[in-house]
Amino acid sequence: MKKLIVILSSIMLFLTINASAQTEKSIGSLTFNITGFADNSGQVLVQLFHKEDKVPTKPFKVVKAKITNKKALVVIENLGYGEYAAIIVHDTNSNGHIDHSWGIPSEPLGYTNHWKLTLLSGMPTFEKLKFTFSESNKSCAISMKK
Repeated sequence: MKKLIVILSSIMLFLTINASAQTEKSIGSLTFNITGFADNSGQVLVQLFHKEDKVPTKPFKVVKAKITNKKALVVIENLGYGEYAAIIVHDTNSNGHIDHSWGIPSEPLGYTNHWKLTLLSGMPTFEKLKFTFSESNKSCAISMKK
């Protein structure tokens, strides 16, 4: 009976250590290198979406950062590896959301997956913006557009 308890305890310890190692390997820090700001006014917002989120209106996470020398570096820590989409906003008046004029964004925007908003592109969707965040792909370079 003692042997059985020792064996079961060893198995449980192994499984716990293995699960912990798997969790550590499936979480990382995602870095956005954002360039092309017209000036340093306001702030940058990184709106991050899962597949099930409503793009472009309901991100599951919004991270704010300061713009310096017309650039921003935004790091999102403890993020699970997987597919995401992001919209980057130059929030020029620091009100925390995208401003519109006649239904068209009036603040500069950037998008993942090199997508561009045009009259013919339609609205951004998860499929248009998706990228894979993984151990080998931990950063996104974004250039802002007006």
